[in-house]
Amino acid sequence: MAQTPDLGEDRTIFGEGPYPDSGPLAVLARLAFLAAVLAIVVAVFLPRWIVPQFTRSHYLEHFAAFYVAALAGLAAMPRTQLRRLGSAYVVFALILESTHLFAGAPLRPLLDNAVADLGGLAAALAPVLVDRFRRRFPPRAG
Repeated sequence: MAQTPDLGEDRTIFGEGPYPDSGPLAVLARLAFLAAVLAIVVAVFLPRWIVPQFTRSHYLEHFAAFYVAALAGLAAMPRTQLRRLGSAYVVFALILESTHLFAGAPLRPLLDNAVADLGGLAAALAPVLVDRFRRRFPPRAG
């Protein structure tokens, strides 16, 4: 039986080497992404009295929902450009918040909700952007 050569790649789940698209964490990330997006859509369209309140602040719930959804999206779509992923979430948030205008909701709370949504998105994407920036600097010679 022939052995495969060791290419020096770490193939463990949390290693640095390549990870298969059908690996368990990749599949779990996609499921988490779908669940997060569906939860947001359902929470937007269900009557307020049905949706459970997780925090005292309505805006913190918006922030947390988009923070979790953005993290799940980053994990589910590792090859997608951050600019494209972020733009899709911005459009998603604005479309969801604007649907309330058709029901006659006042504009001010919807803008506050959208700001909270975008804040959660920014909080999730910022560490990735900072990490990419830091990687551009070569290590200092000893």
